[in-house]
Amino acid sequence: MKTTIIGAGNTGLAMAAHLAFAGNEVYIYDHNPNTVDLLQESKSIRCSGALQGNVSISGASRDIGLAIKDSDLIIIMTPAFAHKELALLLAKELKKEIPIILSPGRTCGAIEFQHYFNLQNNTLQPSISESQTVIHTARRYTANSVHVIAIKDSVYLATLEPNKSQDVLASLPEAIRSHFSPAKSVIQTSIGNTGMILHCAPLLLNSGWTESPNFGFKHYWDGISPRIARFLEQIDRERVEVSKALGCEVISTVEWLKRSYHSYGNNLYECVHNTPAYEAIDAPETLEHRYIFEDVPCGLVPLEALGKLMDIDMKNTALIIDLASALMETDFRETGRNLKNFDLKRFFSTLLERSNNESR
Repeated sequence: MKTTIIGAGNTGLAMAAHLAFAGNEVYIYDHNPNTVDLLQESKSIRCSGALQGNVSISGASRDIGLAIKDSDLIIIMTPAFAHKELALLLAKELKKEIPIILSPGRTCGAIEFQHYFNLQNNTLQPSISESQTVIHTARRYTANSVHVIAIKDSVYLATLEPNKSQDVLASLPEAIRSHFSPAKSVIQTSIGNTGMILHCAPLLLNSGWTESPNFGFKHYWDGISPRIARFLEQIDRERVEVSKALGCEVISTVEWLKRSYHSYGNNLYECVHNTPAYEAIDAPETLEHRYIFEDVPCGLVPLEALGKLMDIDMKNTALIIDLASALMETDFRETGRNLKNFDLKRFFSTLLERSNNESR
């Protein structure tokens, strides 16, 4: 089958290589001309780590119409702040209904994507899904080379219609199908987004180190101290409370680490430091990074909005949004996935009502 990967970053390259190694036809779309030119010239990806060797791909393009032509599956692997633009673009170019997967959706990604897709195109109704996170922990070396640090197990995948998640999972290429599990609903993937717990606060609370030109550190192993880990657990408890109020309790970040990486420990600090894949991950060298510009507006902002809607005390989540907005001089609540942009309240109310009816 032909799969189009949108986004040739760390995990986009890893996903493309994983599928190509298994004999799937893979085409890549990216907006960066240097990336596309090198991939199109070489038509190959060089891998190290959990995936080894060189593998051929069909090609790469900056023309999304060409990239998705005759495709059977689209996997979007860009940062979440690109989802709105891609929804509008794909709505113009898509000619048939095929599965579209946001990997990951972050928080409320599939809901936002469908909203803007339908604004542009209300004729086609492709199946839109989101994953809780990416299955590959990877770092790109060059435009066509990637080091795959680890491949996660049992990453949740959900469609906007809960009863169709299993169908989408069954349609995935066999090579990656076993790395996903069907979620009960998008609550499990959206509120189950642990990236917003592990990315934003550690980077912000280590901003002096981050911006030092003479200093580097490991994001997880150095940046998450025992005290910071305890604070992350407080944000995490707010996240879990929101999921409970929505009728589908998600697991804690500690339990997620144990499930995804087979980590061990009695608390978040111990589990993070017993995750070998995290040992190799350097901290960003700037605050102008997706750990802020993706995970705050597309993670913490909708989480806080939903929590406030249900009268949950979101003070720790709010603190990090406030800190990010102040340091980056950006109103992330205004620019992010808030309740004003699309009707999250209505969607989750309908989803909760449907879930209650099915459980009776």
